[in-house]
Amino acid sequence: MGKKVAIIGAGVSGLASIRSCLEEGLEPTCFEKSNDIGGLWKFSDHAEEGRASIYKSVFSNSSKEMMCFPDFPFPDDFPNFMHNSKIQEYIIAFAKEKNLLKYIQFKTFVSSVNKHPDFATTGQWDVTTERDGKKESAVFDAVMVCSGHHVYPNLPDYKEPGVFNGKRVLVVGLGNSGCDIATELSRTAEQVMISSRSGSWVMSRVWDNGYPWDMLLV
Repeated sequence: MGKKVAIIGAGVSGLASIRSCLEEGLEPTCFEKSNDIGGLWKFSDHAEEGRASIYKSVFSNSSKEMMCFPDFPFPDDFPNFMHNSKIQEYIIAFAKEKNLLKYIQFKTFVSSVNKHPDFATTGQWDVTTERDGKKESAVFDAVMVCSGHHVYPNLPDYKEPGVFNGKRVLVVGLGNSGCDIATELSRTAEQVMISSRSGSWVMSRVWDNGYPWDMLLV
């Protein structure tokens, strides 16, 4: 039997980790606190404690050729830059095609990860999970944390621009999300301003010759 690996989160990284473990002869168990895969890419129109999701209008900033799994390209009829619903559709198709869903325990929250008492000799971990109010603990040879860094935001949970209709809005930050949200708000808000602590290159997703930007710069 292969070594047992706990994987926290069933988003893109979690699914890729399950696949990699299987390819290496390991035994993965993935714990996902929600009822579905996709992580950040699974849109929800209401905020959920401990779970981040994109806003409704999000399109990818990387082209489909650059963000697909190596042996599972996006369908030909998908656009180069996709709406989040298309990406979630692709993620689900990948998980089903590679038979990954059976390794995922949904609605299961990982409450703690601690070194096993004999960690110095075995390198093992005690993983405690919660489901339906019940706690369980299991020992794993390795733990892969794939819950992302967007789970606990420190900013308002933006979903759609309607609530800012006619208002003056300050967007702090000139990253991808800041630019996306500022552009969307410009159609409904009275005034939109962006504050950035440093300069930035603002580029179109598509270059002058029609190619995706990331295919030309890589």
